[in-house]
This record gives sequence, C-alpha cells and structure tokens, in this order.
Amino acid sequence: MKSRLRAAIAVIGLATAPVAVANFTERLTVGDSSLALQGEGTASYLIWDVYDAALYAPTGATAEAIRAAEVPMSLVLEYHRDVRVADIRKATWKALDEQYPPAEREVIRPKIDAIQAAMIDVSDGDRYRLDWSPRSGRLTLSLNGEARFESEDAELARTYFGIWLAEPPLSDSLRAALLSRTE
Repeated sequence: MKSRLRAAIAVIGLATAPVAVANFTERLTVGDSSLALQGEGTASYLIWDVYDAALYAPTGATAEAIRAAEVPMSLVLEYHRDVRVADIRKATWKALDEQYPPAEREVIRPKIDAIQAAMIDVSDGDRYRLDWSPRSGRLTLSLNGEARFESEDAELARTYFGIWLAEPPLSDSLRAALLSRTE
C-alpha cells in the first residue's frame, strides 16, 4: 500500500491547481534563446502539492510547435515533497504506456532509461529543469542548477517533454496550465 501511495504521488497529475506557488521568473535563457513563461501550475495528489511546474518557450510560440519540439523550451519542476526516483520512473512509464504502443515503447526505452539513470531522489525545494535547444540539438536535464544528463536526440526531447504535453498527458489540467499563454 505504501508503495502504491508513493507511486500515485509521483504520478502527480491526478489533480492540479491552476496557479503555482513557486517563484518562477518571467524569462529564462536556453543556449542563446530568451524564453518567456508560457504557463505554470501545481501538480497535486489528494491533499498534497507534489511540485510546481513552469514551461518556457519563445514569445509567440504555438502549442503545436512546443509539443513538436520545434522551438527552444524549458520545463522547470520545483518539488514540495520528497519523491524517490523509483517513483518518478514509475510515473514516467505510466504516462508513456498510455502514449505509445508496445513496439514503439521498446524503441524509446533505452533513451528514457538513459535520462532516468541520471536522476536521483528529490526533496522539498529541489528543482529539476529540462531544456531543449533545437538549434544546437541539445537536451539537458539539471537538478538545482547542476547538469546531470545531456543528449543530442530530438526524439528524446519530444518524448520526455511529451510526458506533460503530449496526448494523453500526465494531467490534462496541468498541460492546460503549462500552455495557457501560448498562441
């Protein structure tokens, strides 16, 4: 039961509040691109806020261009709870199992396993940041400002951002909040 609760908390998309409480800036930089805040929300489970999320992309970017990873973007997650990396992995695969048929999942599995191998347990206040720059072809995952993973794989960028932004997303309401300022 305890394991199920932790996995459910990690799924972090069963309920969301529209406004994040973390202090996200209006702009940030990825490579040489200045990005604007496109939306923010809080992922919650039952009565617990699990993390606040913010999505950044160029001003005027469309939701379609963001989902297709055609533009530079950044997703910032600030945690309000301790979450084990094993639970993050379970939640990731729960979302991907719904987004991809079995044969396609097996093709992307090594890529997802590689990024997740760089992840560690998080605590209250920790921030994971996922950056994508199509110009340089660089995907970077950092924790609290320290790069933990880099790749030059556009498919991995689309897939990993897709956990929150593709159909079906981890949470419909969180996706709507993250894309609320897009064209």
